[in-house]
Amino acid sequence: MRAKDQRGMMIAVETAIIIPVLLLVVGLLVVLANQALANLAVSSAASQAARAASIERVPGAATGAARTVAGSSLAESGVNCRSSNVAVDASGLRAPLGTPANVSVTVTCEVDFGIGLPGLPTSKTLSATKTSPVDTYRTRR
Repeated sequence: MRAKDQRGMMIAVETAIIIPVLLLVVGLLVVLANQALANLAVSSAASQAARAASIERVPGAATGAARTVAGSSLAESGVNCRSSNVAVDASGLRAPLGTPANVSVTVTCEVDFGIGLPGLPTSKTLSATKTSPVDTYRTRR
């Protein structure tokens, strides 16, 4: 073989090694970006749900508002939850008038990523807890 033929053969071998590695790195970046975006969406849903719950006057209405807002926030963000749960601690709405209080909401979502790489799961359970203050001097029922 001539030296020129061997050089062309080395380029083909290098390309055959580098292309799969680059594709694996790009795939890993896509999966990690999807996980990060889903985590942000769950955290945002918890924040919005806590705020909605803190505006209500009674714990039952606060729980309903938090669940509605969390569900719509997750749907708007495009997160595909296999299952989700919204836990609301609205005991702050029972605090006496003039007493500082908080409402806490925990949103848990089993996110289905739809794509995956070997060794990485296609779904992950994400959870976020957020707290919102209740207006100290607003009348409560």
